Amino acid sequence: MKHEEISDIRQKTHDGVDKVMDKAESIKKSGEKEIAHLKEKAVEVKKKVDGYIKENPEKAVLIAAATGAVVGAAVTAVLKKKHN
Repeated sequence: MKHEEISDIRQKTHDGVDKVMDKAESIKKSGEKEIAHLKEKAVEVKKKVDGYIKENPEKAVLIAAATGAVVGAAVTAVLKKKHN
């Protein structure tokens, strides 16, 4: 191979790597934005849930108890299947 061909291949390789790095950086930034958005949404949901609990403490306790019972029943069913 000639020196010029090697130089051309090297340049194309560097250009390709640069494109991949740029795309990776773009994906990283996009992911960071999405994570920030999801955190904001989680805070909003938490505030709504806290407000609901304060306004409806009896319902909140019943919902929590029912959820616990369902989860407990599901775990029990799974554990029984594993032992059989």
